[in-house]
Amino acid sequence: MTRSTGAIILLVVTLVASNLWWAYRLLDTGVTQTYMGVALDDNKQALAQTLALLPVVARPGVSRDEVLAAARSAEPSAAPFEKDGFVWVGNIGLKFNERGQLVGASRAWSPP
Repeated sequence: MTRSTGAIILLVVTLVASNLWWAYRLLDTGVTQTYMGVALDDNKQALAQTLALLPVVARPGVSRDEVLAAARSAEPSAAPFEKDGFVWVGNIGLKFNERGQLVGASRAWSPP
């Protein structure tokens, strides 16, 4: 094997390794961007729900049903369900006391 053949083989192996590294980085970046997009959409939905709640919860004597209706107005497809003491509507959890007053809220992606 001559010197030039050895150099060519070394360069080909280096090129293939470099291309594999770039392909891995591209795939990793695509996955990361996808997760960031989903997280951004979740934050956007939770913000819209929270902003829809503010005018309702600012009124004195607001009922639990009015609060849940306001939370659903920003995300109509979200069916409320109860879990861990919270009523979950979309990406936010609402905590009510025994009198039906709102006493807390939580995000779905990091609940208490």
